[in-house]
Amino acid sequence: MADEPPTKANVREVHTELQDASPELLERPEKVETTLLCEFGKWAVSFRSRFRSNEVLVGGFNEQLISLEERVSDIERRKDV
Repeated sequence: MADEPPTKANVREVHTELQDASPELLERPEKVETTLLCEFGKWAVSFRSRFRSNEVLVGGFNEQLISLEERVSDIERRKDV
């Protein structure tokens, strides 16, 4: 039976089944897309929070670095005098 070529009736049957199933086939990818977008949204909120806290830390390190550079410059100037 599996080796027999499809008949027009078989083709019509499969076509009808696909037409009936197509709304489900279209809804599923939309649901996946929606779920992915929601999860990326949650991740983005968390990432932004971590990024801001790191930004504050880096800002503090920059201030300390500037302070140290100024102190080293003062010491070098005193040495040259």
